Amino acid sequence: MEDIKNIQYLLRDINIVRKKFEEREKNEDNFNMFTILRKESDEVYLHSRFLSALLDPNGPHRLGTIFLNSFLDRIESDFEYDEKSLEVYPNNLNRSEYKEIDICFIDRVAKKAVMVENKIYHEDTNHEDKGQLENYYGRLIEEDKIPEDGIEVYYLTLDGHEPSEDSVKLSGKYPKLQDKVKCISYSVEILEWLRTIVKECYNKPSLRESIIQYIKIVENMTNNDISIDERKEITSLIGMNEDNLLSAKLLIDNFNHVKWHTTYDFCNELESELRNRGFEILHKPVEDEITNLVHGGPIKRKVDLVFTIRKGEIPVWIRADFTDWLYWGVCNDKEDTVKVSKEISSKIKSFVSDNNDFTQEDIWLCWKYFGESDNEKIYFPDFSEEGTFRLISPQYRKMMIQRLVNEIEAFINEVLKY
Repeated sequence: MEDIKNIQYLLRDINIVRKKFEEREKNEDNFNMFTILRKESDEVYLHSRFLSALLDPNGPHRLGTIFLNSFLDRIESDFEYDEKSLEVYPNNLNRSEYKEIDICFIDRVAKKAVMVENKIYHEDTNHEDKGQLENYYGRLIEEDKIPEDGIEVYYLTLDGHEPSEDSVKLSGKYPKLQDKVKCISYSVEILEWLRTIVKECYNKPSLRESIIQYIKIVENMTNNDISIDERKEITSLIGMNEDNLLSAKLLIDNFNHVKWHTTYDFCNELESELRNRGFEILHKPVEDEITNLVHGGPIKRKVDLVFTIRKGEIPVWIRADFTDWLYWGVCNDKEDTVKVSKEISSKIKSFVSDNNDFTQEDIWLCWKYFGESDNEKIYFPDFSEEGTFRLISPQYRKMMIQRLVNEIEAFINEVLKY
């Protein structure tokens, strides 16, 4: 009981610090054009394009190779090039990826290349007989005739984690690849590089402000958006006395259990709400799946939590995939035991054609992410996401579950009108 009281005191004091800095932040200018135009997690159209625009010596910044050389130096690259024969993709004239490679530098005269695979939240898209990085690496070798020793491979993620084993050696065709991949992160290499190059833009206010706004996005994605003063104050508070130290340790030691109970309660409470609203539960997550997701190792934790429900003639899938935010929709997979009638399929297609909120692709007749903003989106593998973390609160969890079921009910009612 004494431990609980000490934690309450610590949280009360941290809450005072948080509110003080929140008040300060309210008076700051937080307008950010990037987040207005694109989703923060948009790998291709936001991050890869903006980074390549900076890296391209012929880009609109008009600063030549300054940014590129700084980047190569920061990632400790051995890539040597001639500016006259260098190609950077995407670029200002061709905004497409080069052979699906997110960011690519090629000097065909020197027969050298750098490929950067950019991953924000998604996992590698491997094929049955070939991994993703193997596929891109092989194209540079076989189609562009770049020798293996002339290719550098970088795997860019938020935290610097490694690619999947299949991505680099599923086919076994390029045994050197696994040792060649260098892992870099937004939280370290990209942030440090951006903070360096912004100093080069002292006489280019538009460019400088664009980089500063992009830095804020990266800081937010990598949980680096807390000010140094705030971090120092929290650190001092935790280290103030033995009780605070032990209370902070108790919170850290038990946070995995908090995540498990939050995920478990969300699934149970969602099931209960669905049943109360008259939905039939055809499939639901089991306790072992939640345990593997929270406590499992690198392989076991790759769990997708799936509800399959039905009301009347319309089945709905609610999915919290390991690689994506929570989303829901209607699936028409021939291998699934739950079938969608032709009549309902036709109604859904007509409905979606009139509603831009939904997407149709592959086996999905329609699907959409749950949450009105990125701050509300739910991603159970990462409780540093605000929308996921807030689910710890029973009141917030209840509100979000009710909103989710309301959305699905409204969708079913609208579809039946077609």
